[in-house]
Amino acid sequence: MNQTLATNVKGTWDESRLGWLGCTWFDKFGPKSLVRLHKAFGENHGEKAWQAGLDELIGAGIGEAAAKEFLSWRQKIEPQELTETLAKDSIDFVLPWDMQYPAQFKNSSTPPAALFWRGAKITKRPWIAVVGTRKMSAYGKNATRQIVGELAQAGAGIVSGMALGVDACAHETALDNNAQTVAILGGGIDNPTIYPRNNQALAERILLNNGVIMSEFKPKTPGLRQNFPQRNRLIATLAQAVVVVEAGQDSGSVLTAKLALDENRDVFAVPGPITSTGSIGTHELLRQGAQLCTSGKDVLASSASATLTSAPERPLTDEEHRILDMCRTSIHVDELTRLLNSSPAVIGATCTTLEMMDALQELEPQTYQLTPKGRQMLLNNK
Repeated sequence: MNQTLATNVKGTWDESRLGWLGCTWFDKFGPKSLVRLHKAFGENHGEKAWQAGLDELIGAGIGEAAAKEFLSWRQKIEPQELTETLAKDSIDFVLPWDMQYPAQFKNSSTPPAALFWRGAKITKRPWIAVVGTRKMSAYGKNATRQIVGELAQAGAGIVSGMALGVDACAHETALDNNAQTVAILGGGIDNPTIYPRNNQALAERILLNNGVIMSEFKPKTPGLRQNFPQRNRLIATLAQAVVVVEAGQDSGSVLTAKLALDENRDVFAVPGPITSTGSIGTHELLRQGAQLCTSGKDVLASSASATLTSAPERPLTDEEHRILDMCRTSIHVDELTRLLNSSPAVIGATCTTLEMMDALQELEPQTYQLTPKGRQMLLNNK
């Protein structure tokens, strides 16, 4: 393996990280296999996992057939070149021990062993998943916009799968209300592969507005139907509650709800017309004990979502106002410290506070820029 360091989108690639990237790129190593390798070789020794022999791989819990196939495949791969594929679309490679890795995943029954990630960091706020059919009716659209709008106004972030129909409507409504939204895909998140292609513009809008697009699947992986259950697992795990708006019988949205129950998340279902096939799945969920959702208030009032509040936004302090004003274009903390004649500790702490308020986004380590919400806060505090 090349012993030089490669520049990552956010940081540097060392030999361990390159090794884990190579292992993750191998199609036959799913989350469980990768977790076995993490435990066997240690998080700081990805290069050992990448260079392991057959007996070592089998000893780590990898099946013999998969291990042999990996050894053959590995001869044709240079991890250094894989980093260049990521860099083309500003894709981050996130491992379970990275700060960027969501805490919700760490406590799940099957945590992702690695994530491919584009966009901002996920801010600390309640997260609600809103999912439903691709064949959204006018009723489903109105219900989605009402519920997501109320959740966004209360400070929640919205998670969905960026599919056509309800998913796309949920993301768009979150963006319309200046809420952070996360799209979890069942395929690659590189520009040429993002699926469905009709939502390419939506993907760009998410990334331009402090949002996140993530996947367990490497770039160039097509968004195939067999990948969706794995994608749905992440949607159910990241959110503290799942709202199903419209869903057919045995649909992916119903599966997401069942996965959410497995992770001890609240599940809500929106009732619909009894004559609509889009009501079959939601009505079945209600019969099985899902909570009734007729508005965002139903989700806000649930016990698991009790931290959601619609408290009024406090005025900016003078220091916060000055920093936001300086961050209209991207700027490093050191430059802020110099221009504002302040201490690095004060500037750093204030930037963190503003990031928590969704007013700033960290584009790269210690480099910040105003978010749409931050721009509105400046206008409101003139």
